[in-house]
Amino acid sequence: MAPEDEEPIYDIQKKPVEEFEVRLVVWDTKEIKMMDDEGTSDVFIKAFFDSNNGLETDCHYRCQTGKASFNYRLLFKENYPRKDYRLNIQAYDRDFFKSNDIIGSCMFDLKQAFEDVSITKRPLGVNKKYYDGYLKKEGDKPIEWKEDGNSFFVPMASKNDKGKLEENGFVRI
Repeated sequence: MAPEDEEPIYDIQKKPVEEFEVRLVVWDTKEIKMMDDEGTSDVFIKAFFDSNNGLETDCHYRCQTGKASFNYRLLFKENYPRKDYRLNIQAYDRDFFKSNDIIGSCMFDLKQAFEDVSITKRPLGVNKKYYDGYLKKEGDKPIEWKEDGNSFFVPMASKNDKGKLEENGFVRI
């Protein structure tokens, strides 16, 4: 058999696993729903790719204005490739004598960001230009960007007693 008649050999091995560091800064909130009877909320934020490995901010106790302040960094060690690339961000009201109340949540699909970092081997920050160019999907709710274009407010939504989705404030990341 001549060399030009040979079938090409394809590498069908799985892509080797890479470990990435994902940094999420939770700055503050606005218009967060008051969940306690006295018109306050004890606000904290939880974020996770996998619900078994969630990370939390500290708690802003007795928030009365909907403006909880954090400036808190959450550091994730995540593998690529993975099954799910969605980052879940949830706002909670901490309760001591019963389970914590969820104020609202939102989700970001970061698959494109993981792929870009894997290809370029360089760190990547999600700013307005990158989000609008690569992460934004048709039908997404508009995001309110800060003047610098590096941080933005994401809407927290949850279902009310009637099962209808309602916004319950915003978290700036």
